[in-house]
This record gives sequence, C-alpha cells and structure tokens, in this order.
Amino acid sequence: MKIDFVDDLLQTSLTIHYQGKTKVIDRMVIDTGAAHSLISSDVVDDIGVFFEPGDRLITMVGVGGEEYSFRKELESAELGSVKFDNINIDFGTLDNEFGINGLIGLDILKQGKFIIDLQSLKLYK
Repeated sequence: MKIDFVDDLLQTSLTIHYQGKTKVIDRMVIDTGAAHSLISSDVVDDIGVFFEPGDRLITMVGVGGEEYSFRKELESAELGSVKFDNINIDFGTLDNEFGINGLIGLDILKQGKFIIDLQSLKLYK
C-alpha cells in the first residue's frame, strides 16, 4: 500500500465501518509512537460516531500533555487490504495544525504485522 509523505508526516487512508455505514478517512498519520489509533471525532459525526453513555473514556499522555478521547468498537476497519473486525478505536479532538484526521498507532500496525518501507514509501503486510 502506498504511503504519502506530506508536511514531513507519513499519511495514508483508513476505511471504517460503523452501524452499517462506511467512511474512508484520508490524512491518517502512521504514528509508531502512538500506542493506540485515534480518529478526529469531527470527521465521523456524519456516520453517527459520537460520545454516548457507556463509552470508555481514555486519557492519553504525550509531549503536548494530557488529552481525552472516547473508545468505540467498530464493525471493522481496513488498512489497505487488511481488515480488522470488531476493532476498538479512540475518537477525540486533534490539534489541526497539520490538517490531519487521525493517527494509525501500534495497535493496528502490530496486529496487521505491517512493515513500513521508508525507501519506497510503502506499507507491506
């Protein structure tokens, strides 16, 4: 799968399926420093993803301090040709300085056994 190098960030697309609706989310940063994947809640409200009672609240700690998100179980997500059924993804607010829609973290990268080829800018299974 092809990776784009935009504003010094590795970016690709992620397709998610939630309550019978499908959305392709572009400008997802491949982030090996993120333990868990995160999608901006602003880009998924049109398919009904929003915080509801019973959703797990997550505290994330990074260089910028503490941030909060909520976790949802999706029917599935697809990164390239690799499909992840019943996957938990975090949703929250992103500092949109770089115009990104989310982070693909180690949860997806390790589970999919991906290899990142920085020479050819490709993601392999």
